[in-house]
Amino acid sequence: MDKERIESLSFEDSYARLEEVIQKLEAGNLSLEESIALYEEGMQLAEHCGRKLDDAQLRVTKLLSDVAEELEKDSLSGS
Repeated sequence: MDKERIESLSFEDSYARLEEVIQKLEAGNLSLEESIALYEEGMQLAEHCGRKLDDAQLRVTKLLSDVAEELEKDSLSGS
């Protein structure tokens, strides 16, 4: 799978494909070239999943910060 296609995958699809790659590598019935290609794909998928998780964490942190600011404004205004 090329890098552009990986970048278009959702977290869930990337994770599912990463699990497939791991299972194939663990089975051990691949040629060296196939193993290397799958390893490279797996690394790209893992990095993509990591970026997706980081993005989600930033969004949650921002939402929590916004809620905290609103609560602080409300408590200061006496509402």
